[in-house]
Amino acid sequence: MNSTEQKTPQKSLKSSLFERIDSENVCPHSRFLFQGRECFVWFLWTISIVVGAFAVAVSLFVVSHHHYALYEATHDNFFTFIIDVLPYLWFVIFGLMVYVAVFNIRHTKHGYRYSVSTILLSSLFLSLFGGSTLQFFGFGYVVDDALGRHMKMYGSQEKLEHEMWQSSGQGRLLGKQVYVSVLPSKIVVFEDVSGQRWTLDVSELNERDLQLLASNEKVRLLGTTTNSKLHNFHACGAFPWMMGRNISPARMNEERKEFIVKMNEIAKEAIERPNFSDEPTSVSNLQPVQSKCSRLAVVRRMP
Repeated sequence: MNSTEQKTPQKSLKSSLFERIDSENVCPHSRFLFQGRECFVWFLWTISIVVGAFAVAVSLFVVSHHHYALYEATHDNFFTFIIDVLPYLWFVIFGLMVYVAVFNIRHTKHGYRYSVSTILLSSLFLSLFGGSTLQFFGFGYVVDDALGRHMKMYGSQEKLEHEMWQSSGQGRLLGKQVYVSVLPSKIVVFEDVSGQRWTLDVSELNERDLQLLASNEKVRLLGTTTNSKLHNFHACGAFPWMMGRNISPARMNEERKEFIVKMNEIAKEAIERPNFSDEPTSVSNLQPVQSKCSRLAVVRRMP
């Protein structure tokens, strides 16, 4: 009697299970399918970490590069400058990749064993460590430059620098010297990145600036447009193009110091001299005429 009562519920349970399997059309799958799905999830996690590392590398490149930028020449203050140059796209990509990494780990076979905070911190650490390592070898610039050259919609840092420095109306040119004549008077012809040629007045450039122009390398010119129709430009400072994989922070720091020294020298000269009219008079002829460079907006911005 007891044995019959024990077998009845067992048969009932077995039959109910088979009925459910039959009603839901459950089909058996090979364990290789589940192993393959597990590997695919881990592959997605790895990809998210790698992409996150690239996002960190580019972000570190942008921050470190603009730390030494000549922002006084292009913006009113550092705050407006940093708002324009921060790599918001890469910040979003990094946050998205961290989220994807956490999501993928939680959907692995043993992902439930780890808390969200543990997975989040580990994913952040791996992306930050990988990105820092990549940037140490200069891959932040490589990624940013490659995307800028192959994707028209992507605003690389080189494109951004071109936009900031190729602005003749605001007293900035980007390009290189293509011709110089000594006799009867010194004439310097400068070709900007758009192909337009300018006649430069280099009377206020120092020897270092003149040597930089003579190198025929791409340079940044700071000055003022004296005649936009004839493309005449009064140069006040020449600074090397500081965009590249092998540009060290020490070199960028040195160039920024040179920029500050030059702008302060112009500002000091403007303070020591009173404001004179450009029109020649008997009084102004007896005293030195104020330089055009002392009227630049960047000079007024210097502390």
